[in-house]
Amino acid sequence: MKSIETRTRFNKTVCLKSELDNFMTYIGLDARMQELQILNVWSDCVGEAIAKYSSPQELRKNKLFVRVENAAWRYELSLNKTEIIEKLNQKLKKKLIKDIIFI
Repeated sequence: MKSIETRTRFNKTVCLKSELDNFMTYIGLDARMQELQILNVWSDCVGEAIAKYSSPQELRKNKLFVRVENAAWRYELSLNKTEIIEKLNQKLKKKLIKDIIFI
């Protein structure tokens, strides 16, 4: 992605993207934005059938909490946990998720 640079009144070059990222982190919106990104890519990573019975709920300390409708789907998802983590991180283009907890 191309950086947009602008000059401040002190004639110092500032990268607008990094300033916005810092601001988002400061007010706490960066974590919420990451959760929304996970919601968008969840069905692509697990498939439509599984996405019908499961939904990501929260991302806390690099752990994704996923609500699953029943124990059979929970077991199926736990068998494919590492593959799902890899697919999610690949879609998000960063190592954001280290573990998934199925609830």
